[in-house]
Amino acid sequence: MKNENEKKTLELEKENIDEKQKKWKLNPISLDELFSMKFHENKWVIEKLIPHQGITILSGAPASFKTWLLLRMALDIAKGENLFGQFKCEKNKVLIIDEENHLRLVRDRLKLLGAESTLPIYFLSQNGFLVSKKELVKNVLEICEQKEIDVIFIDSLVRVNTAEENDASQMAEVFRCIKFFCQHGKTIIITHHDKKEYFAKTTAQNRLRGSSDISAAVDAHIALKRDKDDRSKILVEQAKLRTDKEIEPFNIIVEENEGKVEINYLGVCPEKISKRNIAKEIVLSVLEKEQRGLAKNEICKKVKDLEDIGDKSIMSAIKDLLIQNIILEKKGEGNTKICYLSKFSKEEKTQEVLI
Repeated sequence: MKNENEKKTLELEKENIDEKQKKWKLNPISLDELFSMKFHENKWVIEKLIPHQGITILSGAPASFKTWLLLRMALDIAKGENLFGQFKCEKNKVLIIDEENHLRLVRDRLKLLGAESTLPIYFLSQNGFLVSKKELVKNVLEICEQKEIDVIFIDSLVRVNTAEENDASQMAEVFRCIKFFCQHGKTIIITHHDKKEYFAKTTAQNRLRGSSDISAAVDAHIALKRDKDDRSKILVEQAKLRTDKEIEPFNIIVEENEGKVEINYLGVCPEKISKRNIAKEIVLSVLEKEQRGLAKNEICKKVKDLEDIGDKSIMSAIKDLLIQNIILEKKGEGNTKICYLSKFSKEEKTQEVLI
């Protein structure tokens, strides 16, 4: 009896799939039709930072001013003013979907940022919004149509989905749901967290928590990193921009002035972190755990397991460290040369004397 029921269930499911597939009628457009299509005149919501009708992810470690920057962006978009006095904002009405913070905290921060109560900014706060719930997405689009809203901020990614963050197929489905907003003319800016542990000089894309499909799915990625010495200073990196060339990293500073919070532009970051420098730090970290040393090919493998860096950059890093005598070489099996930290050379000699 059970097998009969299962068989009927499977047949019904197949019928449903067949019915859906009948509705999925693909309709290609010609090149001539593509060339005659009209798109939004301005391709930026925030020039060089936030592409129009795209998904932008705003990432950083906890307490890296992600929400502060989100609110600053929302204010400048609502007013049509330049972000940090540098980046032109297209004037738009804004919706903030906040599943992260209490409305009291949001209000207090907006007041500190000098927000005017008449600005066209609307809020959905801690309503249990999930991008996978079609009725909720439809409801948000209805609100946007009623209020003439084109820009939606979401704080944060982890709060609006129930997928396994490290599962590429699950996260791909999450972003298909988010993309639905873009297909209806909306621009999405969504916050996300960095990994808890990463190397100090690791690239912004590799600091991003979860599956690599998160980075692949978005149109733009803005990464924030607080200065370890001056905690009010933030490095802003454009890790990805699908529609244009990425701009140089720049610094901003969060300052309190006469009871208000200001976020000011400091200028382009003078030091561009190279893959070779990132590789150097990781090589040293790897060899710190391998007192007896490793062959160069073993070092390359371990570095690539931790960071997306090519053999050429890793070998250049090893060469630099050898020239600086930070690491040394010794003969291994056959023609193999073993690299190890120079500080361990003294320890080896001390042990030989004791023996």
